[in-house]
Amino acid sequence: MANILTAEPSIVVEIPWTEKYRPALLSQLRREKAVETMISWARRWDSGTPSKKGLIIYGAPGTGKTSSAIALAKEMNWEYVEFNASDIRSKDAIEQNAIKGSFYASISDEKNRKKLIVMDEVDSLYERNVEGSDAGGKAAISSLLEKTLNPVILIANDLYALRSTGTGKSIAEKCEQVEFRRYMKSQILGVLKDILKNEGIYAPPDKLSEIAENANGDMRAAVNDLQGIGKVYETEERDLTLSAYTVINDILHGHERNIRAIRAEIMNIGMDPNDFILYLLENVYPLHSNVEDFELALRNIGRADLFLGRVRMRMNYSLWSYANDSMSYVSILRLKSERFEKFSFPSLIRNMAALKKYRGIRKDFSMIMGRYIHKSSSFLNRDSLPYLYHLLERDEELRKRIEQETNLDMEDVLSLDL
Repeated sequence: MANILTAEPSIVVEIPWTEKYRPALLSQLRREKAVETMISWARRWDSGTPSKKGLIIYGAPGTGKTSSAIALAKEMNWEYVEFNASDIRSKDAIEQNAIKGSFYASISDEKNRKKLIVMDEVDSLYERNVEGSDAGGKAAISSLLEKTLNPVILIANDLYALRSTGTGKSIAEKCEQVEFRRYMKSQILGVLKDILKNEGIYAPPDKLSEIAENANGDMRAAVNDLQGIGKVYETEERDLTLSAYTVINDILHGHERNIRAIRAEIMNIGMDPNDFILYLLENVYPLHSNVEDFELALRNIGRADLFLGRVRMRMNYSLWSYANDSMSYVSILRLKSERFEKFSFPSLIRNMAALKKYRGIRKDFSMIMGRYIHKSSSFLNRDSLPYLYHLLERDEELRKRIEQETNLDMEDVLSLDL
């Protein structure tokens, strides 16, 4: 049997809409004040080296930070070189890559062309050594800002996290700063409508409004959600019979040779791939009679999980497509079990939901009881909660009194089983 991990797939990988519709010009970002600050900083490089060689762009994920850096480089005719700080975290790695690169001119033949050095996720770096791997990352970036002969853009989700240390504060003071706030719902709706018009797809206004609302100002998340349901609305009515279980059935038992159709189902289901992979993993384990195909299935699911991990680490949602491809490949395998197996809900999701409920009850109990004994909820949770719990467990009258005065559900409290 051909190795499915190395075999050439017989499908056409669809370009993620986040990449297809990435703003190519600063004017397309719909951020006039932020763009003015960026252009003003960039133009200072035309007349020499400015006092602040760096620009920090900070804000929540999906607000266009990286896209703005790419567009600025294009409009200024600068070469674009990007490093991810979470990939080159140590002092040595940053010096070998970013600092050395900042000394050299552009690789193009154009004389005196600047090179824009972009470092993403700089707020994720540590100043001290963590397990021998992360020593001096911020100090190296501070050195980069002092030595560079080319413009530098630092991208961060949380400016406060960057400034929370001495070196991080020094970095911020060496840079111009521009904030990218979350997009308004009306701005997201405008982009979604433009994309649908360009794709020739209809979607009900209430569905677009729901996507824009749920995105919470994250344009990238909204566009990803739109692509997930876009093909469904090529006709005006959505197939409501499509669910996680029907798609899992098609993958594990349908032996579908049309991988592209399976991939479309995974996208059209409208479920986060991080959740869908848990359904797939939970239900593939009993189907281990055919050892060779079972091993290939696990390898492909593992490969999908690898891409999903990179999405979380780099906030690069274009990698979702590769995760969906790997999960789709499982559909051509002959997976069997020794007996009938019914579909199962992912135990990890179930356990996480139970843990979330447990923590919520414990938090509410600690916060309310802390007011009565004049202690912080964290102190109560850490040091006194088991003693209070055992008092309530043994004293029914005390339970009733506290329940009346605090509106705590004593059945929930006793379910903590401390």
